Amino acid sequence: MRRVLGTIAILSVSATFADAASLTNKDGGSQTIVITEKGVRSEFAIAAGETVTACESGCFLTLPNGDRAALSGTETVSIVNGGIVME
Repeated sequence: MRRVLGTIAILSVSATFADAASLTNKDGGSQTIVITEKGVRSEFAIAAGETVTACESGCFLTLPNGDRAALSGTETVSIVNGGIVME
């Protein structure tokens, strides 16, 4: 029984990440982005070369150069020259 519950928990976590947007910082330095999700505004620093997942239920993304995007949570996004590049 424990093995089955453990498998269900892993599948649930995998499904959550599969529905999240992937953000990769391709710039040479750290970039601070603003994510507004469910009305809550948060700032995140993403190191050079780092990839993070965010926006599981959709969000608004603002980057240092002023680029803004509405994400549904399934996108692959790169940060290039402080701006958004949708892939």
